[in-house]
Amino acid sequence: MNLYYLFFFFVLCLLIVSDVFYFGKITMPETPGYIFIIFFLVPAVYGIKRGLEVVVRLIEMLLPILVIIYCALFFLVLPKLDVQRLLPVMAGGIKPVLAGAIPNMNFPFAQILPVAFYYKYTRTNPHEKSKFLKYTFAAIFFSTILLALRALSAAAAFEEATLITLNFPPFSTIRIIEIGDVIERLDPLLLAIFYGTTFFKFSLTFHVICEIISDYFQVGEPKDFAWPIAILIGVSMPFLIPRFDIILQTIVPYFIVSLPLFIPIPLLLFITIKFKDKKHNKTIKQ
Repeated sequence: MNLYYLFFFFVLCLLIVSDVFYFGKITMPETPGYIFIIFFLVPAVYGIKRGLEVVVRLIEMLLPILVIIYCALFFLVLPKLDVQRLLPVMAGGIKPVLAGAIPNMNFPFAQILPVAFYYKYTRTNPHEKSKFLKYTFAAIFFSTILLALRALSAAAAFEEATLITLNFPPFSTIRIIEIGDVIERLDPLLLAIFYGTTFFKFSLTFHVICEIISDYFQVGEPKDFAWPIAILIGVSMPFLIPRFDIILQTIVPYFIVSLPLFIPIPLLLFITIKFKDKKHNKTIKQ
């Protein structure tokens, strides 16, 4: 099962880095793609070397600021949206909706599995474990709402013929913000949010990969594998995902490969945790 998780998280890291690589080439086409990879991977390796707490503290400090800016941007774009563009709902039936929704259940809407690996860092106090689960599910729900609002805003901002030609519709949506001659061209803020949140997701997933390798081979610490894994990801990504549009073709098989993550494996994890907790409580009573 460790090897399955390793494969899943490695592919996830490739997809995350490909987002940065191709989005960087779209927004700054004259800049070589490897520049984006280097400036993305080096801080991630530094974070792993410094320890998990450093990464978590950084996320804890910056994430609320990024969320506030994110919500403010989509609030400012509201006057430019036309809700009528969202209609008619399911004009082509349910099949096109499912064709777009099912793959995206995994990428980007369900990329929360790395969080489960941090459960063991919670305190032994049952109340603290309960708080961890409560906050995790609240964060998942809130993130899903924000992603859904982003998609709805892009759909309401452009005609269908224009929308299908855009490589990254949310970025183009923020570009249309214009309040008088004072507030306009706020897309750099969305770029900062994109790179910041993507870096957080990659750092957490990257740490899990290093931890799995360290635990599986019983060698060293996660930080000892940071540079080799980062180099492997950086070098292999352009070859395994050579085009931006191949991401759309990769999502479906990636979703199929990750199907065990939705029911069987979470069920096994739940049973294992309950069994260990029960055994631990029994030992304490004795």
